[in-house]
Amino acid sequence: MENHFKILMVFITLITFILIICSQSIYSQSNSSSVRERLLMDKNWKFALGHAFDTKKDFDNGSGYFSYFAKAGYGDGAAAKNFDDRSWRVLDLPHDWCVELPFDSNGGHSHGYKAIGRNFPDNSVGWYRKKFFIPESDFGKRISIEFDGVHRNSIVWINGFYLGTEHSGYTSFNYDLTDYIIYGGENTIAVRVDASMEEGWYYEGAGIYRHVWLSKTSPLHVARYGTFVTSELKNNFAQITARTTVQNETKINATFTIEETITNDEGKIIAENISQGLVLNPGEQKEFFSFLKIDNPKLWSIESPVLHKLKTIIRSNGKVEDNYETVFGIRTVRFDPEKGFFLNGQNIKIVGVNNHQDHAGVGTAIPDALQEFRIKKMKEMGCNRIRTAHNPPAPEFLDACDRLGMLVLDENRLMGTNEEHYSCLERLIKRDRNHPSVILWSLGNEEWAIEGNIT
Repeated sequence: MENHFKILMVFITLITFILIICSQSIYSQSNSSSVRERLLMDKNWKFALGHAFDTKKDFDNGSGYFSYFAKAGYGDGAAAKNFDDRSWRVLDLPHDWCVELPFDSNGGHSHGYKAIGRNFPDNSVGWYRKKFFIPESDFGKRISIEFDGVHRNSIVWINGFYLGTEHSGYTSFNYDLTDYIIYGGENTIAVRVDASMEEGWYYEGAGIYRHVWLSKTSPLHVARYGTFVTSELKNNFAQITARTTVQNETKINATFTIEETITNDEGKIIAENISQGLVLNPGEQKEFFSFLKIDNPKLWSIESPVLHKLKTIIRSNGKVEDNYETVFGIRTVRFDPEKGFFLNGQNIKIVGVNNHQDHAGVGTAIPDALQEFRIKKMKEMGCNRIRTAHNPPAPEFLDACDRLGMLVLDENRLMGTNEEHYSCLERLIKRDRNHPSVILWSLGNEEWAIEGNIT
């Protein structure tokens, strides 16, 4: 009996050793497969309702002797790293807590007469928290978190450190986490969302209702939204201009090359370019131009939405520092005052809809598959163009329009020339400029206070 026990213990030890070796091997492979990682952060968030003005009901956030504005790392209450959130609800993103609330006649029409807004302070603030592990091997990388959309007036902390506030519920935004990360340990993101005030006049929802991503890059990398691909058709070929913004976040001069390949819809390489001897100073960011030629290109159209992919590799001292991919389409767009719209030289009558992002049952927390389903249904109805009423859409919506051949009028939400409003518009255009589906941009909608006057 004793010998059998010894044999069993040896067997368990051996199996454990094998599992450890395998897990280390798997982790090593996944960690080294790409110098750039973009990880989906939608799973296993903690959620609870806070309060619009009662500090006690808002988990005592901002009530400490030193606030997070006064001292770095002093996020308190639900913003603190070690806050006890075990009783909170566990959920996955995207999430819209407004759609879960009951109807109430005192609710505003901008929330679909749900019990949320100024008259319902108990239901108008939501807190989200998520714990995640960063391996020690990531030390030296640039790490950031990207929110595709949070409605609205969100404040974000990492490990108790205040990162920033984004007022708009529709603008995508990101924060650099690098200096606040605990490497080789657990980290905590906390997000306070205040939907008390409406941003539109239609159902808007509330919460982290779009995807969240964790991005890891080398200090020498393509900047966020850092590529811009345009095409010009000449006879039987397309002249492709690739603009690449590279950022050097090291402390030394960086000498590097930009290697570019374009693949067609079959995955075949159809154009290549190498730009050598490029230099950036420490902390410098710069845009570099390159030109590629594609013979007899397949064009993106409503009937045949052919997509190409630009693969950009940053290489320094023989080492790959970044690997960045950009999907684009080759097409020409022209508007004629007499004849209307032309796509690839063909006169097309635009038949469009004014499409809000919410959908029955899920509110604004639209699953990616539902984006595609709705676009397909609208194409079946004879629609060939969608206006994103009245705000920047989710990135996945535009991805689906690219794949399915749907034209888009991409609409801005906040009208103004101050720094905050201009920043929202700039991020919208840089984020969406490579989508072949986008044929028009809208600066705003029905701004009656400035229509017809000098403003």
